[in-house]
Amino acid sequence: MLIPFRTFRKILLGSILLVSTASLVLSLYLKPHFVHPNSAYVLVGILDSLIFAGVLSISRKKLLASPQPVATEVLGLFTLLPFSLILMLYALSIVVIPDPTALGVFAILQILIFIGTILHGLYTLCLITTAMLTVCLFDRDVWCRDIDSSPSPFPMSVLFGFICPCCFVSPDSAFFEDIPEQEHESLGTIPTGGLEPTPEMRMVGGLSSRSLVLVPNEVERRTSIMISFEEAAYDEV
Repeated sequence: MLIPFRTFRKILLGSILLVSTASLVLSLYLKPHFVHPNSAYVLVGILDSLIFAGVLSISRKKLLASPQPVATEVLGLFTLLPFSLILMLYALSIVVIPDPTALGVFAILQILIFIGTILHGLYTLCLITTAMLTVCLFDRDVWCRDIDSSPSPFPMSVLFGFICPCCFVSPDSAFFEDIPEQEHESLGTIPTGGLEPTPEMRMVGGLSSRSLVLVPNEVERRTSIMISFEEAAYDEV
């Protein structure tokens, strides 16, 4: 069973935020050990931007009461990606005072920055690729959809069905489930008015008891129309 995209996104963004926060703390700790102390301000400034963007992306719906469109998510990730690369390259060029403890902590900082940049780049690349694939296959308006909506704007089972139909169920295939056994008798019973059922009636009843129910996939559930019947208010005469 595939992980829902909303859950996958929260786990990935949470990991990026955790790595960025740890890098921020280590940068402040190493400030006195840098040969050029102002280097810490560059690291802290870029890390603050990454943390702010991640927190805003996760909590935008709760804080601003507005959804996070896919286009906004992609634009934000693509804009911050160069800063992540600059952060990684800049961290490799920083010189630290030769102190065993400081050198060990600085090595951890470089590893964390490298991991954060890789996660940021992979998420950006995967999101853009998935969105473009969704646009080409079945949904041209995916850029305007809420990235945390349910059903997901990126139905992974459907996308993988197009990419690798030999391993995943194709979206053109029908999704069926059997009717529970206790309902077979009620569905297969044909009123006969007290008469003995004929062989033809038994045959029809047998076919009805083996009927199947069509279950909509993620794309069909997202494009379905909800119909509700509201009680009409009538003025008293």
